[in-house]
Amino acid sequence: MQLKLLPQNSKDKQIADTINEEAFPECERNSLNDMYASDAADRIEILGIFEDNDIVGFLIVRKYENIRYLAYFAVRNDKRSAGIGSRALKLLKERYPVAQIVAEFETPDNSCDNNTLRLRRRDFYLRNGFYETGWYSFYDDTEFTIICSESVFDKEGFERFTAYLSSIVPDHIPKLYKK
Repeated sequence: MQLKLLPQNSKDKQIADTINEEAFPECERNSLNDMYASDAADRIEILGIFEDNDIVGFLIVRKYENIRYLAYFAVRNDKRSAGIGSRALKLLKERYPVAQIVAEFETPDNSCDNNTLRLRRRDFYLRNGFYETGWYSFYDDTEFTIICSESVFDKEGFERFTAYLSSIVPDHIPKLYKK
């Protein structure tokens, strides 16, 4: 398996578009074209997850100072639960060995219809070496738990990143809080 930059005009990007459609609900989804256009090329990486030269998923990483924000992470439906996501996260950590990778997942909540899925996502990240930070964010009518790849969260670095992000994507900005 390998992670490779996904050129916007490639046939693999077209497959990633299909994966994006099936993986994310409309309210949480941005088109890959919008993602390419949303930032300077040195601040965003759209990475294909390739297995035997076939694209099986993608990651979108926003880069700012020492923060690598995992904005999107999707694996093709027919390839899920086969270890691809775990291997992709391992490769992502190897790609950014000195940076802190920050991600979010929907906070588990017994009153939500998809709580089982939320718990599975949480357990997946924790199993793969991520740490809960004790910080949360709220947007799109959903609370998210902020996690990172290091045991100590660079909160100040992440706040600088979100300030930068709000200057380019003002409608989808995590605001941190503790419970």
